[in-house]
Amino acid sequence: MQHLKLGARQRLTTYRKIAIAAWNQPRDPSTYAWVELPVAEAEAFLKSYVSSTGHKPTLTHFVAKIIAHCLEKHPELNHLLRQGNLYRRERTDVYVTTLLKGEGSLDLSGFTLPNAANVSLGELARLSAEAVDALRAGNDPVTANTDRVVGAIPAWVLRLVMRFQSLFQYTFNTSLRALGIPDDRFGSVVISNFGPLGLENGLVPLSPYCRCPLMIGMGKPVKKPIVEGDQVVVAECITISFTFDHRYADGAHGAQLMRLFTKIFRNPSRYSHLFEDVLAQP
Repeated sequence: MQHLKLGARQRLTTYRKIAIAAWNQPRDPSTYAWVELPVAEAEAFLKSYVSSTGHKPTLTHFVAKIIAHCLEKHPELNHLLRQGNLYRRERTDVYVTTLLKGEGSLDLSGFTLPNAANVSLGELARLSAEAVDALRAGNDPVTANTDRVVGAIPAWVLRLVMRFQSLFQYTFNTSLRALGIPDDRFGSVVISNFGPLGLENGLVPLSPYCRCPLMIGMGKPVKKPIVEGDQVVVAECITISFTFDHRYADGAHGAQLMRLFTKIFRNPSRYSHLFEDVLAQP
């Protein structure tokens, strides 16, 4: 049973076909870029934002909403690579990594925000809160099943299992839900906010098996000198990194997406309709 909702197969340009043939699953088509953005406007927008769900969105939800919109506007970056061809994804899911604290240990997990481009910022906050609560309480069935399988087999066997999972889920487009494996869990983009760890910046690697063409890293906001008009001023800024899979797109495509992302991030009030809920009145 097919589980990936895909549109028509895309026509490949000469370089796109060469790029697909040149690299296997990331080894290594990573293209890195980053921007340093003032956060004052974003924080003011989030502070005044009225959520219909009652859940207050954070900077992570803000970034998730913007990047989902950007991928809808630049769908050439929202593809799935299978059998040497690019297929456009019919919706934009965002995967957000989450740090879980155990007894004397830390573990990385995450959750999916489905169809993030078409739900409100407040709804993203609500979905995130529910997912994080389930993860921390140990009530997420997907994570529990993953922990059980991973804990039972050695790493070299796990490598084979992951390759077969990728083969069946993506190359053959076969759902593995009957085995407890969610469909296309990582979606169109993965966001990792390592700012709470005290890290100001970082470049997130592509994953060889999840077929996700874009990784985003969020650092800790810090004060930096920036130019406003003709003057140098000090402002709190955040470094946001982008890791693109070069097999999916070229630098021109990535630059267009980053320009749109930057415009919305720097002036969210101008694009308030994208976030769907209303702003609080002063």
